[in-house]
Amino acid sequence: MADLVSTGIEGLDAILGGGLRPGSCTLLEGIPGTGKTTVGLRFLHHGAREAADPGIAITFEQFPEQMIADAAQFGWDLAGLEQEGLLRIICTSPEVFLDQLSEVGGMVDLLVTEMGARRVLIDSASHLAQICDAQRDQRALFYSMTNGLKRAGLTTIVTKELETTEAIGVPFEEYLCDTVIRLDNQIVGGVRRRRSIEVAKSRGQAHRLGRHGFEITAEGPAVYPRWEPRPLVAGEACGFGRASTGVEGLDQMLHGGLPTGSATLVAGSAGVGKTTLGLEFLCNGARNGEPGVYVTFEESPNKLICQADNFGLGLGELIRKDRAAVIHEFPTTVSFEKLLIAVMKEIDRLGAKRCVFDSLTDLEMAFPDQETVREAVYELVSMLESRGITSIVTTEVPELFGQTYVSGEHLSIIVDGIILMKYLELESEIQRAMSVLKMRGSGHDTGIWRYVIQGHGIEVQSRFEGAEGLMAGAARSTQIALSVRSFNEFDEHLNSELLERFSQIHPNVQPVSLSIPYNPDEALETVRTALRSESTHLSAAPLCLYWTPEIVSTGRLRCVDDLLSAAEWKQHIPALLEPARDADCLRAVPAIAVCGTLLYRLDLLEEHGFSHPPGTWDELVEQAQKVLADEGDDELMGFQFPGYLYEGLTTSFLTNLWSNGGSVVNDDGTCGIASEAAREAVRFMHAAIHEHGITPRSVTTYSGGLEPQQDFVEGRTIFLYMLPSVLQEVKQPDAGSGGRVGVAPPP
Repeated sequence: MADLVSTGIEGLDAILGGGLRPGSCTLLEGIPGTGKTTVGLRFLHHGAREAADPGIAITFEQFPEQMIADAAQFGWDLAGLEQEGLLRIICTSPEVFLDQLSEVGGMVDLLVTEMGARRVLIDSASHLAQICDAQRDQRALFYSMTNGLKRAGLTTIVTKELETTEAIGVPFEEYLCDTVIRLDNQIVGGVRRRRSIEVAKSRGQAHRLGRHGFEITAEGPAVYPRWEPRPLVAGEACGFGRASTGVEGLDQMLHGGLPTGSATLVAGSAGVGKTTLGLEFLCNGARNGEPGVYVTFEESPNKLICQADNFGLGLGELIRKDRAAVIHEFPTTVSFEKLLIAVMKEIDRLGAKRCVFDSLTDLEMAFPDQETVREAVYELVSMLESRGITSIVTTEVPELFGQTYVSGEHLSIIVDGIILMKYLELESEIQRAMSVLKMRGSGHDTGIWRYVIQGHGIEVQSRFEGAEGLMAGAARSTQIALSVRSFNEFDEHLNSELLERFSQIHPNVQPVSLSIPYNPDEALETVRTALRSESTHLSAAPLCLYWTPEIVSTGRLRCVDDLLSAAEWKQHIPALLEPARDADCLRAVPAIAVCGTLLYRLDLLEEHGFSHPPGTWDELVEQAQKVLADEGDDELMGFQFPGYLYEGLTTSFLTNLWSNGGSVVNDDGTCGIASEAAREAVRFMHAAIHEHGITPRSVTTYSGGLEPQQDFVEGRTIFLYMLPSVLQEVKQPDAGSGGRVGVAPPP
């Protein structure tokens, strides 16, 4: 195919597939005021001034002076082109023009020969009706005219006036022309008009279907082609990652953040924080190497920057550094196609990876009906997806309280995810709730979470427990039975006070205290058995660190990320959290880090002349032997430590190893168990039993593991290496030790 002829309107050339075919005839039709003559004059001006294609304008109604004056408004100097011999404007009658066209050596032949004319505008074909009334005759005249222009080698645009925007049959001109372009100026919302352009026909060349955005600007006509989705190819590589929302709690609900390249609808009533979430999402990405574009219809750029700065997001600075951009349009005047092109240009300029569209509710004012809105949302999502952009699109729901309808079918099935933010009235207090309703191709938390908006932005706090009907607008409290397992010989008594206080604070939660054996093997088997059953009273239970991976793998433990705030989680030792984490979700809460201490009978040491507890193993042996000798009590024991089964002996040995300067793993990565420090630690434990006589032989044979602790509480042991929690029992009024107990680091 020969090189196509540009219309001089970039967007129009794009939807035509590059331009008009040389020597073709194009019908440009529309109601009055749609811009037909303006498009035709731009076609001639571009050819004469920029493409070395002289042109002819044939007008059956307007005087040349009027055409020249109209074109001058757009900066087109038609009079100058006439003086240069690049353009001729001829006002004549249809009869004269047709006679001259058919005559050899007539006006048209002469102009083509003299000025080398290659383009022509006929304005307009509607005046052919002045020659004859019968449509059959009009068709013959039109056919004769177009054939004559083609024989002259002219690329032609013929305008035609329509009396109505409603199609009534097919005009015969559309059959006879190679290309048909329709201009429209449709009323939207009863008060505004929206221009559009459509290529209805293009013989012998592909073109983009549908209506496209059209404007007449200060520079002339502008066409904004609709986004044309590219078909996905099977097997085409697609990346998968997570994009943080900038809200830590929401990221946890999303199992790490929004899937990269996804489009998420954030729905909620006015004031719930949709814009705030959008700003946090955009600024978080911009600070971490993912520039973003924020499209707003409500807030001006300055107001949006101030709002972001109130939360310490630094949007203004990010814009100055070309890490972010804000596009602001008025929904009552915006051209959606023009807006999409502007967004794409900003995305390409910044290399953006994120986009926020705030909001669809405002944008709906630019469309005549919901079907058009649906198409627009699809184009938006497709355009962003094709560029790998992770996006948030906000929409407003009218209900402040009560049943919430997120969107019609036209939105919910197009987007990948839906996050609902809404107000709740619960216990005579207005609260905010957030829930992830949908996230295509990704797991997510299905709970309803409480959140607040504070000085640093949105903070997700905790899951709504003990309530139902939250999203239906009929929130009501429900009774929760919370079973709590405690070690029967020790923790159950101590936990009873905590559970009582807990039920006072949370009256809709009824704690049920159950026991669990203190022996590690028996405790583990109790947990295993409970997890295997279909129903269980095991709602909360103590776990040992080294059980956790096995228990987590059952999938029966709920995610507990919501139990503490992000700041509180950071106070825990990371190494203790790691074994309880599964798929970016924490399944257990660290309660006690085993930190052994030396507990001692303060009263006995003072009575026998010792002013301070032992700081070395030798001092411990010396003090224990002296008190035992002076007391002469056969039931009194000098020193006890955990020595039952594997756990007690292991922890006692490791404590002695570390206090003796040893290590399990040396700095060079080698094993430190075979060191002299390790051998001394074992010898000390052996000597305490078999040489010094301060530790009973039964310390390694206790079946329950709590006997040394109980002996100390009842006053039968001088020194005890154990957890500091033993002090809670010692301080009880009925404790045999009388409460005269001290605590020191292990010697």
